[in-house]
Order: sequence, then structure tokens, then C-alpha cells
Amino acid sequence: MMKVFCWDFDGTITVSNPLWTGCMVDALKLTDPTVDDSFFDIIRPYMAFGFPWHTPNKDYSQYTGDAWWKLTEKHFCESYIKCGISSETAYKAAEKVRKIIIQESRYTVYDDAVETLCKLRQHGAKNILLSNNYPELRIVLKTLDIEKYFDEVIISAEVGYNKPNKEIFDITKSKYPNADFYMIGDSINADIVGGNQNGMITFLVHSGYSDKADYCFDNLSSIVELA
Repeated sequence: MMKVFCWDFDGTITVSNPLWTGCMVDALKLTDPTVDDSFFDIIRPYMAFGFPWHTPNKDYSQYTGDAWWKLTEKHFCESYIKCGISSETAYKAAEKVRKIIIQESRYTVYDDAVETLCKLRQHGAKNILLSNNYPELRIVLKTLDIEKYFDEVIISAEVGYNKPNKEIFDITKSKYPNADFYMIGDSINADIVGGNQNGMITFLVHSGYSDKADYCFDNLSSIVELA
């Protein structure tokens, strides 16, 4: 039976930095040059909530594409204001995040990611990118020259559902009916619990050990042994 490996993006394919926090700081610095890097610690707590994937049970099918950005920019603006930024500056800075987040310099692909993706394909498997992310993620995949290693790309901001919501997993599994599915990710809730609840074998990577996952690896290359 065909094997299909579903891959998370941030923290799984690419090194996980405080991506959104860094973008928020840089957007504000572009808007107000008096802001320095100390704002990082001030804004960071506000990035732990307010995104669609923080409430994955909700239906966000009305918030895809530009509507997704309108929703999240509202959260950005409100977060800035709560941190003491004027509403005018907050609004201008929030609009800049969209262009900053797609900069190639924001991402570092794990050293063994491409090799692992290629070897899985050589074993006859399919690779699907399954990510809770912004609509322009495909642009980043092309910029990083890794889009070609995925047979399908499923992004929450395109389909309106977020892992671990069953809907996004159903969309994913519909691509290859009757195949065996594997979920690879660094998030216990989104990737491991989501994968388990939807009949997938789960791999927790770059995140230590959890008894919720079927397998736990510090690298990606070990996955090939089970292909």
C-alpha cells in the first residue's frame, strides 16, 4: 500500500525561531525607528494566542487568502496597542508583517530535510506539506527551492481549517484514498494528537520525547528507516 508522509513546516522542515515575534519587531522598527530589539520580549507573549491555529476547532473557511490577513492584522494591531504603541503606528506596522514574513532570510531548512524527502520518494512514498500557516507559504517554498519535493501542499489559510481539526486531515487524506498516512511534526497538539486522532502514524521531531507519538526523533533522516 502507498505510504504518504505529511510534513509540518515551521519547526519541522525549517528551524523554528520566534518567527512571528521577530517579524512584528522588524515591522515596528520600520515604522518607528526609535524602537529597538528590547521590544521583542514585550510583544512575544501576544504571539502565543490570537492566530486561527490557536482556536483550531473553529471553522475559518470564511477567512482564507486576504481575509486571513485582515483577521490576523487586527490581532497584530491590537497587540501593538496593548504594548503601548499608538494606534496609528500600530496599524501601519501591522500591515508590514505580510511582506516581512515571506523573506527568505527568515527561514533555515534543516540539513537533512531535502535528503529525507528525496529518499522517501525513492521508496515510492508521497510527501504532503500540511501546515498551519499564512496564505503565501507557497511563495516561501519556491524561494527555498523545496516546493518540488512535495506532491501536495495543504495550508490552513487556504482551506480554512487548522490542525488538529479533523476537516484539514480529511482534506489531506482525500488526496490519496486507501493509503497509509504518517504525520511528521514538532507540535504535540497539532501534529501528534491531530495525526493520532485521524488514523496516522506519528513522528515527533526536534522536540524531545512524548509518549503520545509513535516515534520520536531528534533528526529527520531516521524516518527513512521506517519508510
